Amino acid sequence: MIYLTSDIHGCFKQFKQMLDYIHFGPEDFLYIIGDAVDRGEEPVPLLQFIMEQPNMELLMGNHEQGFLWNVDVNTSSLSDREVRRFWLEHGGRETYIQYMELLEKEQKAIVDYLRERPMYKILGKNILVHAGVFTEGIRYHSLEELMKQQQPFKMLWEQKAFYGRPLPLKDPEVRVFFGHTFSLIIRDDRGEPLDSTEVWRDENRIGLDCGYAFGGKMAFYCLDDDSVYYLTSSGQFYRKV
Repeated sequence: MIYLTSDIHGCFKQFKQMLDYIHFGPEDFLYIIGDAVDRGEEPVPLLQFIMEQPNMELLMGNHEQGFLWNVDVNTSSLSDREVRRFWLEHGGRETYIQYMELLEKEQKAIVDYLRERPMYKILGKNILVHAGVFTEGIRYHSLEELMKQQQPFKMLWEQKAFYGRPLPLKDPEVRVFFGHTFSLIIRDDRGEPLDSTEVWRDENRIGLDCGYAFGGKMAFYCLDDDSVYYLTSSGQFYRKV
């Protein structure tokens, strides 16, 4: 089975519980669509665990990029002091502490790994990207052409500009799986009922960030049968088809 999740944010214990719940095995594969680090209690152990798994792939998220801006090279428009303050104010403190406690070779392994994280993944007619995809003003004949023309910053950081309006795609069967924004916030921004913290979706977009780090849910989406596995903040597991 192929599974998708996003925005685990250092919740290592609960992440492993979800793997047990779905009976994740060596024949399965998991794509984590960004934001494994920050906010939770064990961001660095979680990241190291993912790095060790041959059947898991982490895509770049804005928190991974923020991590690199602080411990590697600051390519942002902010000064080093500003980017450090921004990171620490948005959940990076525990990540920074745990990273600084590592041996130098362990630090290097993490930086090398994160430098190589892809911005997106195309699986058939499914696009995996952390924050969003844009088609306005872009001419393309394939999904590969579309994604090569995306702006990296928008793929990692945009919010309402992506999910707040329709996404015109040439093929109605194409779906964009994304994280970055808590599904409850998406519903609020779109003026939809605030009656669910489950996966948000419309005709061609599926938002997987169900806000576990903020008291919502952790979600694993099974791409083979379109079922979704959930872990609530109170520790309850359930599946929806």
